[in-house]
Amino acid sequence: MINKEFSILNNNAPLWYNRRINGTERHEIFEGRTGNRNKSIEDGLVIFLKPELHRTGKYAIHKNPKYWKEEIKIQEIAERRWCEYYKKTPDDFLKRYGRNYL
Repeated sequence: MINKEFSILNNNAPLWYNRRINGTERHEIFEGRTGNRNKSIEDGLVIFLKPELHRTGKYAIHKNPKYWKEEIKIQEIAERRWCEYYKKTPDDFLKRYGRNYL
């Protein structure tokens, strides 16, 4: 069974948390359109966000994904952490997720 509350990312409050804090919502770093949502959950590439940073505020990841990709570089952070945590290479990440973000 997949632990949907498992995160390998470092805590970066107040932007995101690596565990569920009261009132936060889980966000998978790599989305479902590419088939990577379940892989993100399995690998711990999830973060926990307050609603205003997840879906409701000006800088919410679902309202302003460009900000999170270009300014925060969340996917790059996630790939680096995945390689570090699992002792893998960017090529291994490419094989698993179909794209590199570094």
